[in-house]
Amino acid sequence: MSVDYTVPAPPAPPAPEPPATNSFARLAGALFAPAKTFAEIARRPDILVPLIVIVLIGYVSTFLIIPKMDWSAIHEQQAEQVKKRNPNVTDADMERMSRFAEATGKVMGWISPLLMLLWYVVVAGVMLLAFRLMGGEGNFKQAFSATLYAWLPLVILSIVMTIVVTLKGSFDPTQAATLVKSNPAFLVDQKTQPVLFSLLSSFDVFTIWTLVLLTFGFSALSKFSRAKSAVIVVVLWGITIVIKIGLAAVQAMAAAA
Repeated sequence: MSVDYTVPAPPAPPAPEPPATNSFARLAGALFAPAKTFAEIARRPDILVPLIVIVLIGYVSTFLIIPKMDWSAIHEQQAEQVKKRNPNVTDADMERMSRFAEATGKVMGWISPLLMLLWYVVVAGVMLLAFRLMGGEGNFKQAFSATLYAWLPLVILSIVMTIVVTLKGSFDPTQAATLVKSNPAFLVDQKTQPVLFSLLSSFDVFTIWTLVLLTFGFSALSKFSRAKSAVIVVVLWGITIVIKIGLAAVQAMAAAA
């Protein structure tokens, strides 16, 4: 019986990973080629460039919108609520409250782009926790990077809002949710139907676009199918809608009291 002394061929080396796309190309890729782009983001997550772009656009929008805000609309809404609770309030008191509300609104406008950083951290953390609890993979850097890139549709919404405000010349902050007719909330009156308004405003084209990108992003980093990832994303979104509607209902009851 002959013995085969042939040396087995060594295993083929793993295929090299494709070269990484630069962050600016990823910004476009996340919007228009999400499957490929978020797969790359999962392999090589990056944070700095998308974060700077989002914050910078936020401050440009703030710079252009705040001077055009119609503070009288807020003053009227505030005065109506205060006088309902305290009919004896004086005009001097109302004037002081109006000045305070305007100053507070301007300060919040200027710090909101930075406060949004905390929101991105919370979203990334909650999403990662949900996927990990379901048995998925991924770390926080991947989740944070995917969240930032998935947030780009809402950045586009802020750009569109800024353009609309600039063209109109004024901005009523109480109507911000329907300034761009990208959700059906403009079909109902916010004052008389606050709960329905809150519900309808949640079904925004740009929000849904963001949810789709979050599905691509967390599917890539968790190694889950897109269908399973979509279920997790939609469930978390549904929870936020319930909380939002609950707050609207509480506010409506407080205003009616």
